[in-house]
Amino acid sequence: MRVRLLAVLALGLSACGGTSPSVMEFVEIAPVQPRIGDVTTVRFRLLDSRGIPLAGAPVDFALESANTGITLSPTTTSSLRGSGFAETQLVASGRVNSVIVVATSGDKTVRSPPITFAGTTANGRQLTFQCGPIASMGSGGRHAIGAYDQTRHLIAGSQIDCSAHVADRNGDGIEGALVSFMTEAGTIGPSEVSISNLVGDATVLYKTSLPLPLDVTPDTFSWNVTNDTTHTGEYLAPLWMHPFNWNIRPSQYAESNWTGQEPRRPDPIRKDPTTGANYQNNPRDNLVSMIAVTSGEEGFTDFNNDGVCNGQEPFDDLTEPFVDSNDTGTYEEGERFIDVNGNKVWDGKNGKWDANTLIWKQERLLWTGVPALEDVIAFPLAGHERVFSPAGCIAPSTCNVINNVPQIILACPPGSSTCHAAGNPNDMYRPYRMRAYIADPWFNSMARNSDSDTCEVPQEDESPVKVSGSTLEGFAFTYPAGTFIDFSITDKRDPLAPPLEQVPKRTPPIGFRSTIACQFTSSPTNGYVVKLQVGTIEGNIE
Repeated sequence: MRVRLLAVLALGLSACGGTSPSVMEFVEIAPVQPRIGDVTTVRFRLLDSRGIPLAGAPVDFALESANTGITLSPTTTSSLRGSGFAETQLVASGRVNSVIVVATSGDKTVRSPPITFAGTTANGRQLTFQCGPIASMGSGGRHAIGAYDQTRHLIAGSQIDCSAHVADRNGDGIEGALVSFMTEAGTIGPSEVSISNLVGDATVLYKTSLPLPLDVTPDTFSWNVTNDTTHTGEYLAPLWMHPFNWNIRPSQYAESNWTGQEPRRPDPIRKDPTTGANYQNNPRDNLVSMIAVTSGEEGFTDFNNDGVCNGQEPFDDLTEPFVDSNDTGTYEEGERFIDVNGNKVWDGKNGKWDANTLIWKQERLLWTGVPALEDVIAFPLAGHERVFSPAGCIAPSTCNVINNVPQIILACPPGSSTCHAAGNPNDMYRPYRMRAYIADPWFNSMARNSDSDTCEVPQEDESPVKVSGSTLEGFAFTYPAGTFIDFSITDKRDPLAPPLEQVPKRTPPIGFRSTIACQFTSSPTNGYVVKLQVGTIEGNIE
């Protein structure tokens, strides 16, 4: 009886604990991605020498480094019967943080992996809004879609995905953020509200439709922008439009002509129904402004890392959100806006950092058209810039229009009536460079949204020349005021062939004629393809 009693007593002492664990290990944190303000559980497990969960063993918790932004509780506990778990909880407040929890029991010490607390509030500096994609979903970077035919008639339904990326001040994407969208022209559907996904992207489908973009007055680009209580500090036009290279006649490409003056000309087709005068076209007539809006904090520089914007720390003071339809950088009557404070008027910056307000970001998108014959020939208003070859032909070529088709006639060497002067080896095989200019009726480069978009000269076997070297290929990252296309025209005969194999001088000279053909894709999402015959390259060769 005495032996049996001692055995039971020994078993009871083992069950009650009181000894150090043989093994202690980190198990998990919950939730896996904790955020500021969340109660986060950090769990360890204790095992005895047999690998069985150890109950009742005392465990002390501490943070590896002092951190005033983290509350740890409890600091002491005992392992649980059955599971051997020992748990503590963390709460982060005020700022993004990262900590390591140290658990100690007997002679065993275990550290958790670094635990990072993401913010729960969207930050104005981290809000991104772009249309695209280029590389992957939500990547952004597409800037133009086709919207008009040759008559300037709207082609409704051209589509592009636009994504707002919502993140906290540490750059961590925020899931479930409610993002609203507003646009100057076209529609955002199926609604104007989207919810951010797991990585913080809120994506909507944008379509061309009524209303049309606002017709604006030509202006002059400047690097010096106004940024005060009522102005946002935005440039007149996005830099991907190359406004710093603007001049009134963009086909005359030369650095000395870069005045910043927006290209402009009377439209040969469109007329004002009231006055009968031709509308004046310029690139920003079809520059559409849109905004993404969500609740969050204004961006600031947290010098002391306390999670609060103090009086001396710089911050981004935001105006109430508005759609800048005329690109002035400030609200003007008639533009759409969101009345944050409910006073029924638009308000500028309030001069203080707001921890809870509506933050917003602007995106701009070009609608482009297709040039018509009226843009090329029979221009009714002499002296004004055209937007299509041959008006933009660059020496050494000359330009004609024959039977309503633009002709680019290759210039010949001085004193010669043919493009290659016989008897002059240096001239016989010298390549000739040809440059042409093409733009839509508003002086915008045409939308290019496919890798197959290009301008080229189809090669014919019987042609005596080779034409190559187009500089337009694939989708476009930028949209300057029109596009220059360059070709090199060379003799097909091999200048390195042995003398007996060389083709002799052609008498009389023979003519050649090659057609420049371009194609452009209107949209990255189910876009239609525009095919244009830009013109021909003609000449004679001996």
